[in-house]
Amino acid sequence: MRSRTDQTDQRHALRRWLVLAAWPPELAELRRLLRHRSDTGLRVVARAAGVGLVEAAIGATSAIAEVKPDAVMFVGTAGSYPGLRPDLALAGVVAARRLLLSADGVATGDAYLPPRLPATQETTLTLRRVAAAAGLLMADVACPLAITSRSAALGHRARTPACDVENLEAFAVARAAATAGLPFAAILGISNAVGSSAHAAWKRNATRAAAAACRAALKMIERATVRR
Repeated sequence: MRSRTDQTDQRHALRRWLVLAAWPPELAELRRLLRHRSDTGLRVVARAAGVGLVEAAIGATSAIAEVKPDAVMFVGTAGSYPGLRPDLALAGVVAARRLLLSADGVATGDAYLPPRLPATQETTLTLRRVAAAAGLLMADVACPLAITSRSAALGHRARTPACDVENLEAFAVARAAATAGLPFAAILGISNAVGSSAHAAWKRNATRAAAAACRAALKMIERATVRR
């Protein structure tokens, strides 16, 4: 039997969505859009899960238990690795294909992850198809404990694992959704290039990138909702 994380049952109406972000400002545009929606058959609950892998995992698990959604969506911002994907423009939006737990020590060969530690999580196939039908680019996402700020680390991170963008929380939320057996997708707005100037660029572009991610996420949710 295939789990709901592998395939969304098209006979099941995904009417109750939990949309999580790292912190409240990244949900501002979604909340604005939801105030103007008239469709009462679809419920979207927006919550901040927490910043970083640990806090996001705790927050996502707690929110899933409380809201009891049909599906989980993560929205947020991401840094793109320079030189890998010319199609990833600032304030552009990507849908996550794979989320990979990342650590500098592993990338450089100075450390390793225990074999039993889950380190890769795919988003739900049918939701990826919805994202593709909506015209969203796909990307593999590295999820480290800390933001990469030194350009010397970029080559290692880009090669091992081969990821396109970096975000701190998406892997943690994906694991919480998988543990609960729920369909999961992640939509990220590109706010900066990864490297020494990343934080300054993020401060300039984060609001615009998060808003773009929220608009794409709501459009995708509306497409994915099966109406009876």
